Amino acid sequence: MERVKTLFEIFEVTAIITHLWTVIIAFGHGGFLAGIISLFLPVLSELFWMIKMFTTNPFYSVIALIHLILALILFPLANE
Repeated sequence: MERVKTLFEIFEVTAIITHLWTVIIAFGHGGFLAGIISLFLPVLSELFWMIKMFTTNPFYSVIALIHLILALILFPLANE
């Protein structure tokens, strides 16, 4: 169980970094309002920008997809 806690702590840090990256993309490609909305809606904004950036920024899209999948796996395990 300690390993899951450590993995979750690492995931939290990388998820924050990915979310900041998402907000930067939103401000750059969608404007001020898109950036503000993305700042306050992390899961929805990462899903939206992952799909939107899939052809222009596939590296970001893969990282965002990995984080969304890991969130589905790690969040239930972290509450045990």
